[in-house]
Amino acid sequence: MKKRLYILIIVMGIMCTACGNSKDAAGKRNEANVVDSTGEAANTNADSTEEEADKADTAGETADNNADTIGGTAEKYADTTVETPDKNDGATEETADNKNDDAEAEYIIVENPSEDYYCIDSAVLYGNESVISLDMLTEEANDITDTEKWFADNGLENIEFCDIEDEKYRYELDGDDGYSRYILRIYDKTSGEHLKTLDFSEYRYANEYKESDYDFIEQRIWWVQSVDDILYVAIGHNTYTESAPKNGYMTAIDLKDASVIWKSAPCVTNARNFAIIDDTIVCGYGFTSEPDNLNLLNITDGELVKQIPLKTMADYIICKGDTLYVRTYNTNYIFKIGKAG
Repeated sequence: MKKRLYILIIVMGIMCTACGNSKDAAGKRNEANVVDSTGEAANTNADSTEEEADKADTAGETADNNADTIGGTAEKYADTTVETPDKNDGATEETADNKNDDAEAEYIIVENPSEDYYCIDSAVLYGNESVISLDMLTEEANDITDTEKWFADNGLENIEFCDIEDEKYRYELDGDDGYSRYILRIYDKTSGEHLKTLDFSEYRYANEYKESDYDFIEQRIWWVQSVDDILYVAIGHNTYTESAPKNGYMTAIDLKDASVIWKSAPCVTNARNFAIIDDTIVCGYGFTSEPDNLNLLNITDGELVKQIPLKTMADYIICKGDTLYVRTYNTNYIFKIGKAG
């Protein structure tokens, strides 16, 4: 019995020892595993650290690139910023010059004193009925469309209606569109200075007109010319007289104050231009199925002194030396200019 108990005790001791060894082995294995894991973690952390370092390098590189880009962009915009004010300053200066030019030029709405003949007393006192004489030399049919040839054959300078000039001034015609020419800008021909702007709004529509023809009766400036600072202006419409009979005026304006000296009777001018010869204004009026005449007005008071019948309405009236060339719709005339009687 004692022998069995002794053997049992020995066996239990052996088992306990084995268990202790197993635990130690397991513990060592666990420690090894922990060490391995720590090593792996360390390696992983090291790799991560290297990766983070790479990222940091990349970020630094990116920052450098961004800095370069920003620097380049800054330089680019810096250059642009330098250029832009110059351009804006130029535009601003130009705009300012234009505004100042318009602001400095006097703007005057020209009075329309009457829809019939008008003249101030002083002009009547000094007026006379003496005008040049015109003797017809030739009368020839034209081809209607050969206007350029007519200018060239007679050595005449073609007429520009949007930019007119005389010895002293240059004129610009303007309005709401290319047709409505009721604004007249006057410039010094030598200096280019904008002197005055004359507004002929009060001349655009007559009080008496045919309502059905209202779209065609607007009157506009046809031609202007000055002599001794008196401006002569032709204004009229381009349709039948019966549509608005109070049209087709010559008007004389004192350029010192833009006052009207005289205004002719209606229906004396609707040709493309007129000519001033000594003390006479030669203009023309007519239309389809209406009398067509060359009209001679006294330059002092605007009185109609003489009429010369034409076959059709006058288009161009051009003086060259002692010869007057008149082109109508279908006929060309040449007149010899004589002195006033």
